Amino acid sequence: MNERTSQELKNMLQEINHYKKMINASICPYEKIRLINTIAYKVTEILDNINMDKDMEREMMAQSSKEITIEELAKYDGSMGKPAYAAVDGIVYDLSLISVWGGGTHFGLYAGRDLSKEFKSCHGNKVEILKSLPVIGRIK
Repeated sequence: MNERTSQELKNMLQEINHYKKMINASICPYEKIRLINTIAYKVTEILDNINMDKDMEREMMAQSSKEITIEELAKYDGSMGKPAYAAVDGIVYDLSLISVWGGGTHFGLYAGRDLSKEFKSCHGNKVEILKSLPVIGRIK
């Protein structure tokens, strides 16, 4: 998290504390609801900032990581104790610790390949599924 973002988050937390004090001081139930909704909005902003930072971090990792050819990727098919890697949209992910990818296979798919089309046909644009996976590198 960069210094500017850190300061923005501190400011948002101060605002939330201010609204909490206002809730306790208010006797109007409608005002309390408005303040609670304001706090919920601020919390959503904080979570969005954190997620944005994670996305930027993952992209930087992928850019700075090693480049892997399709031929090299094929060696990481998860068989015989080897790691299971797969590429989606040019980024190579490690699937080794995901139980549904045991042995390098998952519902008829095989690790060691570019699975961009298969991922999109099954999951659409739900890239959040990939966010928890370790990034190994990029396809050369």
